[in-house]
Amino acid sequence: MSRYDWGKTHPGIERLERAVTERRDVVVKHPLYANLDTHDALVTFMEHHVFAVWDFMSLLKSLQRQLTCVTVPWIPTGPTGSRRLINDIVMVEESDELGDGYISHFELYVQGMTEAGADTTAVEKLVGLLRDGTPVTEALGAAGVPAASA
Repeated sequence: MSRYDWGKTHPGIERLERAVTERRDVVVKHPLYANLDTHDALVTFMEHHVFAVWDFMSLLKSLQRQLTCVTVPWIPTGPTGSRRLINDIVMVEESDELGDGYISHFELYVQGMTEAGADTTAVEKLVGLLRDGTPVTEALGAAGVPAASA
């Protein structure tokens, strides 16, 4: 069972799944995956894909901010179903279970990169610059993020 599957269906979600099925199949069958057949190819992919993982987390937090309340004082905000969905995804993505502890999907990915021998310099520098308050666009350039990923 998917970690996002609550065992419930909804006509709107079913309609959305039908609408994206054809495009999803195109993505799943993309030739990129067949080209990930060497260690070097996989490491290169990871060194770019990590920025998509980070971007997803940023998108998710943006949705959480827009669809739920993340300010103090807390007040009920947005449709309850949307709040539940977004907060559930945030909980799973920020706190994946790993052994006896928890780790974000992003941190787990970076850890996997390290284990695979991928270069994590750019992504670690990006996170450091962002943590210090550098604007995103400036941080992407200063961290040396590959142009295709930025």
